[in-house]
Amino acid sequence: MNHTKNSAAAALAVTLALGCNKPPAPEAPREAATFPSVLHVDPSLFVAKRIESVAVERRAPLSELKVAGEVRASELSGAEVGALVSGRISSVLVAEGTKVERGQVLAWIEAPEVAHATADVLRARARATSASNRLARQVELDSREATSKNAVDEARADAQVARADLLAARTLLQSLGGVEPPPNAESTATSVSARVALRAPVPGVVSRRDAVIGGVVSPERTLFWLAGDEQALVLARVPEGLDVPADGERATIVSRASGASCGGIVRGRLGVVESATRTVSVRLEPEVTCGKLVAGAFVEVSFRRVSASEQTALVVPRDAVVDVHGAPIAFVIGDAPGEVLVRPVRVLDEPGPELVIESGLTEQDRVVRAGSLLLKGELLRAELTGS
Repeated sequence: MNHTKNSAAAALAVTLALGCNKPPAPEAPREAATFPSVLHVDPSLFVAKRIESVAVERRAPLSELKVAGEVRASELSGAEVGALVSGRISSVLVAEGTKVERGQVLAWIEAPEVAHATADVLRARARATSASNRLARQVELDSREATSKNAVDEARADAQVARADLLAARTLLQSLGGVEPPPNAESTATSVSARVALRAPVPGVVSRRDAVIGGVVSPERTLFWLAGDEQALVLARVPEGLDVPADGERATIVSRASGASCGGIVRGRLGVVESATRTVSVRLEPEVTCGKLVAGAFVEVSFRRVSASEQTALVVPRDAVVDVHGAPIAFVIGDAPGEVLVRPVRVLDEPGPELVIESGLTEQDRVVRAGSLLLKGELLRAELTGS
């Protein structure tokens, strides 16, 4: 009797154990979401371009090359300002952040070398005047046959040499930043000026200043850094081995800091592989819509190209398809004003700016691109209200 009870208890324990280890029953499939097949929206949204459409195309899908980039100051949008002479700073006229115009004086420098160059100009000018007067006298005497042709030729050569010396002295003085005294100023002057004006070569903003009153100046020192008003350029770094974009190719520039995007055009390639990064730099000219790009900022640059694949397919922009309850939906422009057809689609999601449509659309359709999220909100509202 006890044996029978024990056997029954053992069988019950085995049954319970098997029941505990039994896999759970498969979950019943969720009922597919149903959407209204047609939406009616205000036609003025199309007029105001809050809703825009594009045609469904059959072609090879676009591929996308994304690379890192850096904003650089263009040749006209930045400058380092220094003096070509040694001396000391006598006054500083601008501070960091000051907006300056081209040719504006940034500082004054006292440079003894400029005084010597000014004196050389005065001496050369006096010699040139004397030589010119001698030549005039010789020409007058020659007209009276009171001098020789050799004397006239020598006077003419001396005048030409004196004139050349004067031009050389003036050029040196101007390159050093000095100013030539007016004619006959030496007759009343008590000293020669040694002041040099340090001027802005481009318009812009003083981004950095390394000049203080009394500071020593030398030709190799930079005293002011200017960030110009001209639009900056972007250097996109394409990894070695990839197809480098050609001149004129368009790109999208996206700021890593703000996420703002704008267009750009390739204006040249540096043509060498940088040893540190193993990349080839491509120069881009940002469009006016980019606004003011700050030199030194990092950006992301995207190039869109037709895929090398020879196979064609129906393609739409990536933002023309939205996700509604896990189902991809495209909005197709209907025949009536303000009519939008809701089309579930099957897509092939591949890297790039476009989606390949496997089913749900035809080449005759036009799908909403700008405003698809607005229509998604209308679709969800219509689903809730049952309209």
